[in-house]
Amino acid sequence: MFLRFQSRLAPYLMIPMALLFTGCQTGKAPATPSTVDVRNELRIELADGDSLDWEDFIERIAETDVILLGEEHDDANGHAVQLAVVEDVLDRRNGGTLAMEMLERDEQILIDDHVDGVIDAKAFAKETGSASWAGEGSWFAWYQPIIDAALARNGKVVAANAPRRYVRLARIEGWERIQNLPDDRRQLFTVPKTPIEGMYRERFFEIMNPANHGTDEEDAEPGIDPEIIESFYKAQQVWDATMAQSVAQSVQQGDTPVILLVGRFHVDHEGGTVTEIRNLIPNHNIVTVTLESGRGEPLETGKGSPPSDIIVHTGGN
Repeated sequence: MFLRFQSRLAPYLMIPMALLFTGCQTGKAPATPSTVDVRNELRIELADGDSLDWEDFIERIAETDVILLGEEHDDANGHAVQLAVVEDVLDRRNGGTLAMEMLERDEQILIDDHVDGVIDAKAFAKETGSASWAGEGSWFAWYQPIIDAALARNGKVVAANAPRRYVRLARIEGWERIQNLPDDRRQLFTVPKTPIEGMYRERFFEIMNPANHGTDEEDAEPGIDPEIIESFYKAQQVWDATMAQSVAQSVQQGDTPVILLVGRFHVDHEGGTVTEIRNLIPNHNIVTVTLESGRGEPLETGKGSPPSDIIVHTGGN
C-alpha cells in the first residue's frame, strides 16, 4: 500500500506532502543532535565529482545571493551541516537571511515576537505547532539551534512557506480558487504564473505513483489516478512559488545572502523552488546544495546525473 511505498522513499518526501495524505509519518525515536564533526568528517563534491574541503565549500557559497540547502527532513547530520553553513556564511557576511520551508507566512509575526523577546523559543514552537515538525523533538534538536545561530549573527528569519490551508484549497479546487481570495489573504501565498514541466513533474509523478515501482507483479502496488496526482502537483507548485517569492523578496531588499532550508525534492535536478527563484531573480547568483544521506531509494528519473551544484554526503566519507 501507499504507506509502505512512502517509507521506502521517505528521504525524498516532504513532510507537508505526507501530511496531506495520512498525517506526519515520522520515526519513533526522538530526534537528537548530530555528534558528527561535519566540517571535517563529511565528503563534499561538486557536480563534476571534484572534491571540496569545508573551507573550499564555504568560500564557494558565501558570496552568492541565494543558498538552497536541500535537506532530508529526518537527517541529523544534514541539519548539523545547515547549522555550520549558517554560522560560517553569516560570520563572513556579517548577517543575512535564514528562510525556512518549515514556517508559514502567517507565522512571521510569531518569529518577530520571538526576536523581540515577546515569546521564548518554547512558546514559539508551541504557537507554530513546530515542536515535532520532522519527528518527535526535532525542532529543538535541529531547527531552533539554526534560528539561534542566525539571530546571533545579525541575521533575519523568514517564514517562507504558504499556509497549508491554502495549499490544500488549491489542491481541491484549483489555483483560480485561491487567486480569487481577498488581497489580505493572497499575501500569504503565491500562485505560479505557469505550471512547471519537465523533469520536476516527471519526478513528482514517479514518487507519487506506487505503480511505477515494484520488481514483480506480486510486489507491484496499485496505481493512483493521474488526476489526483495532478491536483497534488498543483499544490506542490504553490509551495514552490511561495518559497521562491519569499527568497526573491529578501534578495531584492538587500538582505543577502538568503539561506533557504527546504526539502531536497524542491532542489534536486532544478526542482520547482529553484526554477521559480531563477524566474524571479534571473540575474542573481544562486547555488544549490543537496544534503545526501544515502539512505533513500533513488528515483529513476534523473538517476545517474548530479542533483545539484554541490553534494554533501551526510552519511560520511
